[in-house]
Amino acid sequence: MNYQETYQETRAKSISKKLTRRNFNVLICRTLTEAKEQALSLIEGDKTVAFGGSQTLGEVGIIDALYEREQLIIDRGLAENLEERHRLMKQSLLADYYLTSVNGISEDGVLVNIDNIGNRVAALTYGPDKVIAFVGVNKVYGSLETTIEMVRKRTAPLNSFRLELQTTPCVKTGNCGDCLKEECICNIISLTRRSALTDRIHIFLILEEAGF
Repeated sequence: MNYQETYQETRAKSISKKLTRRNFNVLICRTLTEAKEQALSLIEGDKTVAFGGSQTLGEVGIIDALYEREQLIIDRGLAENLEERHRLMKQSLLADYYLTSVNGISEDGVLVNIDNIGNRVAALTYGPDKVIAFVGVNKVYGSLETTIEMVRKRTAPLNSFRLELQTTPCVKTGNCGDCLKEECICNIISLTRRSALTDRIHIFLILEEAGF
């Protein structure tokens, strides 16, 4: 193990203790592949799974793996129109498992998320029996104020480019413009400081860089 891996593991162990105090279940995974395999072993084959939009989920490869084993999946991406898409997002709140990521974690263990419609943070907050959040240690930013700033000024603009938005200031300048545009994906800022229910929110902390 080189010094960079040692550093990441030390950070992960430190933040894991703080997350655990906040009633989150934490599993440290060295690689994206390990995170995927651990999730597959946790999710029962006869349960329904839903998921939110996430660069990290794509990198982990968990959705493809679940389809391969013929898991029952609520997938808004298969909707034929906007009405069906919203229906599937509402149905996702009743799933047995909800898969997501987290936009940022403060050094004291608060989860910070930014969302467009709010379906992702709604599922994290209440609804699905269990939530599995895949998070790279690279998303642990520092103080709560710093984490919110990083999520707004770095993560949100990158997601705007990923989603190929056209009108927001961030896709024109690369910087958050604190806009109120129709395409704005920063409509909701959510802080989750503790899980009220034990054994509900599972955070897979990944040492390998994951998402942004």
